[in-house]
Amino acid sequence: MKVLFLFLLSVIMPCGVSAQNTKGKDDDGKYVKDSVALDEVVVRTSRVKNKDNALRLFPTKEQKANSTNAYGLLARLALPNVSVNEVMRSISVPATLGKLQVRINDIIATTSDLIALDMDNVKYVDYIQNAGARYGDDVDFVINIVVERTQSGYYVGAEAMQSVTSMRNNEDVFAKFNKGRHELGLHYSFGYNRTNDLCYEETADYLMPDNSVTTVRRTDTGYRQSTISHDLQLQYSLVDSARYTLQTTLEGTLSRIPENSRIRTEQSGGVTETFPIGSTDNTSSAFLDVYFKYSLTKRQSITANLTGNYANSDYNYAYGGASPYSYNSTGNSHLLGGELIYENRLSPFTLSAGLKYFNEYSSTEYGGDVATDNSIRNDNIYGFAQIAGRVSKFSYMLGLGASRYHYRQASERYGYWLFRPQVQLAYSPWQPFRISYNFTMGQHPPRLAYLGDVIVRNNEMEVTVGNPSLRINKEIENELTMSLQYPSFYTQMMVYYRMMPHCSMARIDRVADADGTVTFISSRANQRKINMFFVSNYTSYDALPGKLSFNLQAGVYRFLNYGDDYKHHYTAFNWSAGAQAYLGKLSLTANVDNGWNFLEGESKSKSPFFYYLTASYKMGNFTLSMFWQHCFQDEVRLYNTEQLNRFVHKMQRMYSGEMGNMLTFRVTWRLSKGRKREEIRRNAIKTRNDTGIMKN
Repeated sequence: MKVLFLFLLSVIMPCGVSAQNTKGKDDDGKYVKDSVALDEVVVRTSRVKNKDNALRLFPTKEQKANSTNAYGLLARLALPNVSVNEVMRSISVPATLGKLQVRINDIIATTSDLIALDMDNVKYVDYIQNAGARYGDDVDFVINIVVERTQSGYYVGAEAMQSVTSMRNNEDVFAKFNKGRHELGLHYSFGYNRTNDLCYEETADYLMPDNSVTTVRRTDTGYRQSTISHDLQLQYSLVDSARYTLQTTLEGTLSRIPENSRIRTEQSGGVTETFPIGSTDNTSSAFLDVYFKYSLTKRQSITANLTGNYANSDYNYAYGGASPYSYNSTGNSHLLGGELIYENRLSPFTLSAGLKYFNEYSSTEYGGDVATDNSIRNDNIYGFAQIAGRVSKFSYMLGLGASRYHYRQASERYGYWLFRPQVQLAYSPWQPFRISYNFTMGQHPPRLAYLGDVIVRNNEMEVTVGNPSLRINKEIENELTMSLQYPSFYTQMMVYYRMMPHCSMARIDRVADADGTVTFISSRANQRKINMFFVSNYTSYDALPGKLSFNLQAGVYRFLNYGDDYKHHYTAFNWSAGAQAYLGKLSLTANVDNGWNFLEGESKSKSPFFYYLTASYKMGNFTLSMFWQHCFQDEVRLYNTEQLNRFVHKMQRMYSGEMGNMLTFRVTWRLSKGRKREEIRRNAIKTRNDTGIMKN
């Protein structure tokens, strides 16, 4: 550790330069206020600050001016391990690292919220890389965009995005009106996507009971897939900043996949067969959230939140071939949840305590070749308490959460307790340097589709079955982070080790019937363990503050998988880099990524290498943006997966011709008038659309 520390110093210290623009101002020339007494341990002029286990980033005026929505802003901030795709409207971390939440003023944000965000209102962004007990029992990363509340005026806008190399379209219109304590917001979004140029290739080797190997090659071409979506959100808030905040959100979503078909060619033993495969999917959901926060005193507050969600889904699937197979299903889910949180900012530390509860019921009816009904009821009560404080150059956070999870499906039912302790310790011997340690134990429930007592056929030789006896995954995380930061330079080195004992892992069984028919059954079961270890570095550098910046992230990842009857290890090197240039009204960004390569269970995945270029030009209230994705690639390999099972070895690849050299244009219009701002803080529970249907 000492050698590593000295090496970092020798590399980084010369980069400190002499950018000592003091006076405690941010890049906009405004004074930066302390938010919590236990955090600020860094130089006041830094654009990136350490706030205990969070990175606090202050966007520059150039970044805000050239970002039309939250997706663009987060893409320009280039957060560690976070992938932002403005065209696809996605913000994610690698699935093997956990789950990400995006919040605005501590309330879980929807796509509508992120699209309609006023960039002028953004103060800073907190990025939490190991979320505490406060955020629940299944959240690993949190992005919280802190904005100022508007007291008067209006903010309206529209956005149209169209890919010229493929049929991909998104359109949005929104409006927000403020008068005194009242705010009314309305947002409508429409999306359409049609895909034709896809190709899927699979080579599967099946080990038969007599130790012979049957090889099957499957190729899917002639893809025709279309997706149509509508989303409408209505939001009202009533705020007295000194006393209370009331916010109500009502949202409805319709999503249709009227066509998803392809032609499969299957070759085995010198025999070739061609047949169609197709499906349709219609999903609708409604979401209501009521949030209320009341300040008991200047230091004490209490927060209450109530959420209701309903989702309905109709799915149809048909598989041709020598033995045709089809089924249809209808799924419904109801969720009711709430939380109550108390916070007291005492002199030596801040105390937070709360209680969360949700009850969810899903019912799925299957027809056709899968004739069964499946209903699942589960409820979870979660309580937590945590204290956070600072003593001299040390800061700490101690938290404990406890969950009572109960699950019932037909005759299967179980309930158990799981505790989530968390300890965060940080030490800053001098301002630029900080070292921190984090220990967390958390839980992640299995997907509803994994729990269903349903059998679905994948092809002539394989079926997938659910497992109602699956238990929740437990994760034990240890993380050591060292960071150095200067006004224009930030770097962090992270050492991370995660253990997942008795977790849900893939399993394949081979069954031979009396007539000699061999079937390979895919399922999930709680097996021995999955461990992951990595060492990574993230560095950002403002070569010309406000004009030119660079970022680089690289890491070595070791994946250790131990099933009941298998053991697989894999080492991957994952990296990405980006550059941003701001030339007045024109901004340019470039990103390169070698993809996310990993091994989980018996599936080894290698993502494609890609290049992205973005140009944005601002003209008054209009902004014209161009996105060039997968540059100089005529055909894009979307994924490359290898299945390492002893009974079934597979190589699976998916290619897209439409996404090669994909060019997308976006026109954005924004208009605001009479906007006066004031900061508020909020909190909430998210919407859910999972109805528990098992899909091919």
